[in-house]
Amino acid sequence: MTTGLYFELKQLSYAYADGTYALTDITLQIPKGKKIALLGHNGAGKSTLFQHLNGILKPTTGSIAFCGKELYYGRKALKALRQQVGIVFQDADNQLFSGTVMQDIAFGPLNLGWSAEKVEEKIAWAVAQTEIATLLDKPIHFLSVGQKKRVAMAGVLAMEPSVLLLDEPTAGLDNYYAAQVLQYLAKLEDGERTILLATHDLSLAYEWAEQIIVMEAGKIIYNGDPVALFYQEDLLNRAHLGRPWVFEMALALQHKKLFDKNISIPRSKEDLQRLIEQL
Repeated sequence: MTTGLYFELKQLSYAYADGTYALTDITLQIPKGKKIALLGHNGAGKSTLFQHLNGILKPTTGSIAFCGKELYYGRKALKALRQQVGIVFQDADNQLFSGTVMQDIAFGPLNLGWSAEKVEEKIAWAVAQTEIATLLDKPIHFLSVGQKKRVAMAGVLAMEPSVLLLDEPTAGLDNYYAAQVLQYLAKLEDGERTILLATHDLSLAYEWAEQIIVMEAGKIIYNGDPVALFYQEDLLNRAHLGRPWVFEMALALQHKKLFDKNISIPRSKEDLQRLIEQL
């Protein structure tokens, strides 16, 4: 296995008990220190892929290696994997089970054998990242959807994972907290941690990701540069994907010859505004 990889998947397929395939022949490398967005319509296989990376599901055929070693599904091995690979589910209710917010965030770190000081330090850091200090004593069932998402994220962050899997982190959030997700993620980038984000938010994926993977019917149909993806109309149609408005606006301005055809296509609203101001 090449150095600089967290995961290497080889011809991975997964079938349900009735024989229906949710993933088919997935071959994929996930490098260290990358920001990767996973796109695809509901049922494309995104969540199923995440559950394989976290050891929740086991491949029907094919293999998964993490840091050069094939995954082993014994209890001790899975505990070690899940310390390194944290997953935040789309529905936070599938993840939160303690009485209060503080108890839920503390659960993971307390089970890692860390000193009391380290547990306290990591919890405080995760709470600060997700802005939930005012919620710590609240019962979980009193929280809103957005608050539950942030608590679930804090519980995973407190365990200091090397790989963070976020399944639809902005779904159900208002505009303020959806925008905050990008800021949370920026704080987590350290050159080593890899973040995989499954999302329907094309603008978020386009602005944030260094690499985009597109899934359709349990297969990977694109894996590469975020800008290059949105030029491929046939592929976008096949995956039921539109284009981010920033990309569309830049193309329209190029078409009107207001932007030079050699400009670097803007990825964010701020990039686009700067280019317009230079006209």
